[in-house]
Amino acid sequence: MASRDVGVEERVPFLAPESSTTQESMTIEEKTLAPAPKTDTFLLVLGLINYHWNNILQYRPRWTIKSPRHVLILALKLGSWLVPSFLQPGPPSSDELHETAYLDGLRGYASYAVFFSHVISAYCNEGWHPYGEGNNNHFVQTDHWFQRPIFRMVYNGQAAITIFFVLSGYVLSYKPYKLIHAREFEKLQGALTSTIFRRWSRLFLPVAALWVINIFLVEFNAFQWFAIYRIDNPGMPPGMIEEYLERGDSFWGTVYNAFKDYFEFARATLWQWSGTGMLPKVDGHTWTLHVEFRSSCVLFLCLQGTSQMQPNLRLAFFMLSSATALFWGEWAIATFLAGSALADLDLRMRRRRGQSRSSPDEFSSGLSLGSLRSDCRSTNITALKERAMSFVEAQGDQLFWAVIFVWALLFLSYPTVGAERVAFYSLLSYWSPSAAWDLFFWLAVGGILLVFVAGRLRILQRGLETPFSQYIGKTSFALYLVHGTVIKTLGHYVVINSWLHITGYSGWGYAMGIVGPFLLLIAPVTVVATDWFWRGVDIPTVRFGKWLESICLDKTL
Repeated sequence: MASRDVGVEERVPFLAPESSTTQESMTIEEKTLAPAPKTDTFLLVLGLINYHWNNILQYRPRWTIKSPRHVLILALKLGSWLVPSFLQPGPPSSDELHETAYLDGLRGYASYAVFFSHVISAYCNEGWHPYGEGNNNHFVQTDHWFQRPIFRMVYNGQAAITIFFVLSGYVLSYKPYKLIHAREFEKLQGALTSTIFRRWSRLFLPVAALWVINIFLVEFNAFQWFAIYRIDNPGMPPGMIEEYLERGDSFWGTVYNAFKDYFEFARATLWQWSGTGMLPKVDGHTWTLHVEFRSSCVLFLCLQGTSQMQPNLRLAFFMLSSATALFWGEWAIATFLAGSALADLDLRMRRRRGQSRSSPDEFSSGLSLGSLRSDCRSTNITALKERAMSFVEAQGDQLFWAVIFVWALLFLSYPTVGAERVAFYSLLSYWSPSAAWDLFFWLAVGGILLVFVAGRLRILQRGLETPFSQYIGKTSFALYLVHGTVIKTLGHYVVINSWLHITGYSGWGYAMGIVGPFLLLIAPVTVVATDWFWRGVDIPTVRFGKWLESICLDKTL
């Protein structure tokens, strides 16, 4: 038996007995890790896993505070971050304005028009109706000054959407057109690839953060204030009741509902290529992101396919394609393609201006050479005439663009309902193509004209390039995502309680119950929340998209 046992021990090393003296001198850790004589690598790995697994099972996190100073520093950092960026001390931004900075300002004002639109439509229906429509009732009066054309632009959110789409087509095409004009087609390929890769994440990753925020708000019962208060107050104004995220049986049930809603929302982006997109339960106004994504894809396809066409033919293609899409009711694609055509036109205009500035001024050279006394007086008179003519011509151009600007605002003031019952808009309604939705047909025309004029009307361009305009332009997307949640939670709560306990909901009390809470609470909270979302979500997601692109990019190309 002895010889047989030895043979087994030689064949199976871990059965060999260990020296008792060696075992006694070893620590617990050494005993766990120490292999038996002739132990192979596999058994050593098993020992390591066993030792560390025991440590993992026994580990408990220890939350210790090194000193009160660390807590104070952390609190100060958090407090300083919560201060809105426009209130933080520091030198003003030294960033130089780029060529299309005025478009950022225009986007900012359009985003606030959407905000004001949703505030008004949440509590009354009067914003949808035009001035002088008639058919007045207790909750709808059509004799208010803010219902007049141009004034209604302040809260016409649907007009703002068409402006967004024209601006998106313009901005997405601007760099590709610069490369096309420079005949740098290899760089063009890289630019389009980068933009296409990051487009989905740019639009939909910030929305995911909005879904997470709504999960906790639903858990705290922050929604459905109208449904709660109307039980005891059936005469209360109706308001606009949107569909909210469903609360689950538990917290994880709510998380599941939110994930399902976001998944359906994101999936529809890839497969639903017609209509106005999907209305998610979390902020239904984000349906525009679907439309913007598919319109962007159409634009990228057209840019790539026409990049080597003759310049005038390419411009004609975009203009005709935009007109055709608009005529057949595809107003979103029409505005994107029109914005692209405007970018091409503006680049040509700026190139001509640059060439004229770099070329020698014939009149100045004439003055420098005409030093003879006999020619001095006649030359100065000629110079004055040229300057006067140039000034008159420039002012005439500005007056012309101002008239076009007014027409653009009139088109953008097209009412949501009742257009056929008021002057001017009844004529536009009659002229609308039968295949198109008259509302978005004329709003698209107005948005295209407005963006076209913005780069030519100097007083408008200067106003859009102010620091305030640039700030609201930078935070426009964050405002677009945040404002709906603020209105449906805090907004509904304070407005309803203002009606019930302070102003009442008849006569002027009805309006003051909306305006007062909006000015004192809803608007300030929305502005601050927008700044937080911009710095905490919007900017990081842009950086994440660039980082993801950098690690996915084939470095060998």
